[in-house]
Amino acid sequence: MASIEIFARTEVGCSRERNEDAFVVLDLATGTRGLQPGQRVRELRPPGTLIAVCDGMGGAAAGDLASRMAIDALERIGRDRSRITRPIDAEQMLLAAVTHANKSIGDFTRRHPDKRGMGTTLTAAVAMGTELVIVQVGDSRAYLRRGRLLQQLTMDQNVVGQMVAAGKLRPEDARNFKQRNVLLEAVGVQERVGPDIVRAHIRAGDVLMLCTDGLTGPVTDRQVLDHMIEHDDPLRCTRALTEAACAAGGPDNVTAAVARFVGADLPLAQPREPVQFERRSAVA
Repeated sequence: MASIEIFARTEVGCSRERNEDAFVVLDLATGTRGLQPGQRVRELRPPGTLIAVCDGMGGAAAGDLASRMAIDALERIGRDRSRITRPIDAEQMLLAAVTHANKSIGDFTRRHPDKRGMGTTLTAAVAMGTELVIVQVGDSRAYLRRGRLLQQLTMDQNVVGQMVAAGKLRPEDARNFKQRNVLLEAVGVQERVGPDIVRAHIRAGDVLMLCTDGLTGPVTDRQVLDHMIEHDDPLRCTRALTEAACAAGGPDNVTAAVARFVGADLPLAQPREPVQFERRSAVA
């Protein structure tokens, strides 16, 4: 039987008064959410498990509202579309959730002009069988660890991410670039939103990690990998990652969700087998 061991954790950090991050772990088969002890191991059979993190923006209580609205939209669409049997079904569900969240937040700001400018990042994954489907808006990231390799699956939809993709900025210089937090895409800000879709193939022992930039800002990918290697258990891993962000100054809210794929039904990775994935742009 193929399954995932999963946990998620969020912290306000050391500099913020309010936590504007949000996350959800939802069993698409039963429509239940939660991370109680009996819910931390889930089968990978369709329709699978939904995992998502959001990083709200807007201040004045608008950022945390936006991230919660996006999570609510994911839950609502996920429960309504539980007949997911193929990766394309999961992709369509995730895009529908992005569209719904974008409209909900946009409609809210039109009714409440004092909240104008509120929005959120959204990175969500559906894991089922040997397939992983991810939708991303903004700069909250998805990584997959295989052995001692940490592969970033998403590309930041911000000024720095675009410059790195175009070869105009080295990844190692991006961390200190002044405009690294200027988003090109966010849920709820414009009438249409352009998410990225990622498809990846899962192997036994792979570990998925979704996180907000409160982790990847102060903590390097090398440090993230070291913590993920040291802590196989997702609960201990998420604690180590969020505590590392706080120890590095905790300049922002920090959220991490970690899922480890296990079971004899999953294929084994060959020695030094790279993570196979594809990424493309979409419109929601």
